[in-house]
Parts: sequence; C-alpha cells; structure tokens
Amino acid sequence: MILGVVNATLKRTLTAEQIDEVDCYEELYTQVKTKLIEKAVAKNGDGIIGVHFVPQIVNVVVGPKYVMLHGYGTVISLPHRK
Repeated sequence: MILGVVNATLKRTLTAEQIDEVDCYEELYTQVKTKLIEKAVAKNGDGIIGVHFVPQIVNVVVGPKYVMLHGYGTVISLPHRK
C-alpha cells in the first residue's frame, strides 16, 4: 500500500576550493537518505521506492555558492502475513 511521498533537502556552503571536491558531496547523500528513512518510519512505512536525488549548485549574487541536494520517494507498506 502507498502511504505517501517523503522528501528532504540539505544545503552546504561551498568555498572556491571545495567546488571540485566531489567527495564532500557523498556525505550529503547519506544525510538526505537518513532523513528520508526517518520520515518513512514516522509514516509506519516498510520502505521507500522510486527514490530520486536532484543535486544543484546555487549561485548567489552576493555571497558564496551552495550545493543543494533534494531527495524524494514514495513510502510503501508491505502486506504483513499473520
């Protein structure tokens, strides 16, 4: 059964040196996944399907750049046998 959609967004400020350091982005994926799981558990879900991640570099006119990572998916409940 479908219980709903969950989403999570995180951002990190980037310095000029960090823009090309792809390894620092992996932590964002882990943090977004953790937030999605927490929200699925709050809905009494058994899992999340169709998970998508949308990374984006945001340029601010005055100030630093940000990397934003948005994740979303569908929370499901599996039929439980008794």
